[in-house]
Amino acid sequence: MEEKYKQKIIKEITTNKTICLLAPSFPVDFKYPDIVYKLRQIGFDKIFELTYAAKIINQHYHTIIKNENKKQFIAANCPCTITYIENQFPEFKKNIINIASPMVVMARFSKKKYPKKKCVFIGPCLAKQQEAKKNKEVDFAITFKNLYEIFKYFEKEKKFRKIKKSKKNLQFDSLYNDYTKIYPLSGAVAKTMHYKKILKKNQIIVADGVIKIKEALEKMKINKNIKFLDALFCKGGCIGGPGIISKNNLNTKIKKIKEYRKNAKKEKIGKHKGLFKYSKNLNVKRK
Repeated sequence: MEEKYKQKIIKEITTNKTICLLAPSFPVDFKYPDIVYKLRQIGFDKIFELTYAAKIINQHYHTIIKNENKKQFIAANCPCTITYIENQFPEFKKNIINIASPMVVMARFSKKKYPKKKCVFIGPCLAKQQEAKKNKEVDFAITFKNLYEIFKYFEKEKKFRKIKKSKKNLQFDSLYNDYTKIYPLSGAVAKTMHYKKILKKNQIIVADGVIKIKEALEKMKINKNIKFLDALFCKGGCIGGPGIISKNNLNTKIKKIKEYRKNAKKEKIGKHKGLFKYSKNLNVKRK
């Protein structure tokens, strides 16, 4: 990350009220709830996990596929997958579902709720920076590696805020939901969108990595019975993103996400639970 960009983000976080949009792949690199506390220490006013946006997206995917069951659809969560299809398989551009990514949906929700606050997305994907530039709701987009650099800066300059380790400071602010916490894993969209009422298992293809995505698209050309492609550009899904710090193998990373989801089910979240009514009339369109 360029020093100028880093300092701009640090200034924003420390001098203005900002919202952190944290990708659910964070357990690969950071421990919960320590990460939430540390983000508050550097100055974030609100901290949202993108699992609520994932839940909203799943609801729209389910409805769209149910209402247009003769079409073939491609998940639109991954900007690299979209770019690849647009460049290499333009005939499938029309099949990409017209629903924005979790980052954009969550940013739009945040800006609707807190219009004066800036949104900083933190995740494993370099392509999110380009996606953020196309969406006015996302003010900054950085990777987990970038966040580590920022933490190092605060440590060196002794700028961490002294705040209590209260329940409030250790939890996400709101819109927390557990079942979509596996969203960064390959195939998680299909697993969490309750497809059994609208699709058969053999009508779904899961693909991670450019080779598998290419193979899946070639199959879709031939087999029109395939109705949904759940594709992520990085191997293993978002947990294989270039902005990840961890050098662990994919199985270890998958285990960390699943353990986080398992433990989250035990947490009493009360008013923090994400409900669909909160997102009523929210613009979720990609275009």
